[in-house]
Amino acid sequence: MIRDSLLKTIAFFDLFDFPLTAEEIKAHLMQYDLPVHIKEVKGVLGELVAEGALETIKDYTVLKGRTALPETRKARKFIAEKFWNRVKFYSHHLQHVPFVRMVAVCNNLAYDNVEESSDIDLFVVTEPGHLWTARFCLTVLLHFFGVRRHADKVAGRFCLSFFVTTEKLDMGGLQLSPEDPYLAYWTQTLAPIYGEAVYEEFKKVNSDWLRERYGLTFPESSRRHLYDFKPSPLKRFLEWILGLWFENWLKKTLKKKTLESQTALGPNAGVIVTDNMLKFHNHDRRKEYYEQWRKKVDFLIQKA
Repeated sequence: MIRDSLLKTIAFFDLFDFPLTAEEIKAHLMQYDLPVHIKEVKGVLGELVAEGALETIKDYTVLKGRTALPETRKARKFIAEKFWNRVKFYSHHLQHVPFVRMVAVCNNLAYDNVEESSDIDLFVVTEPGHLWTARFCLTVLLHFFGVRRHADKVAGRFCLSFFVTTEKLDMGGLQLSPEDPYLAYWTQTLAPIYGEAVYEEFKKVNSDWLRERYGLTFPESSRRHLYDFKPSPLKRFLEWILGLWFENWLKKTLKKKTLESQTALGPNAGVIVTDNMLKFHNHDRRKEYYEQWRKKVDFLIQKA
């Protein structure tokens, strides 16, 4: 039922204080697998507003009592533009990191929803067999420029917590039961800045589960920050010099220490360390977000 899908979509982004226009609601419409026209979306939204379930403010449709959100979004958009300028500047250096095949911005900045205290989350795809080398080189580079997130240095810095190889592009296996709307929208809104060919493969391998379970497709706007970088001689040279010996040495040196430090964070941490994935999230809040979202949705559907 389209009414339920509209409420699910609005309720999810409301968790992050992010109002949507009718066009954006259509692009992110949750769990609705029939073709829908924007006129139908606007018509049903109008019905829900008339019934008192939703409110409109400017071009946005929000939950009852949330009419301050458009101003919040406007303020965060201004901050996001500053962050994207930083991303663009450093992307020229990221392209030279050996064995990196794609870099994308993820989480809140991917859809322009950041505060001054936010960091810049990166999702990095590497050549198989060189995961640790790519991570090490990227960490050194960003630390050298003084823009790597660590300790209490967070605001406007790059967070390097999620690496996969080109053999592990399918995010579907990371879903939590019974539903994982956060992962679904994380995947859909991923904003690549480098590695167009790999991003196209990423979309291909994630399209089925996104569409079948959540009714989502990849919007064309996700490519708006892609920069056209050509393979550099410096990158090829570094890859030739480092080779497998450096990867094996790094893995032997860092893997055990990394696992120990991350395991100490406790059961709520999202830690995965394999040959094709390095995922370090101090606090995986997806279950919490799901429960908050489900509670909102149940209330709204019952009321509507």
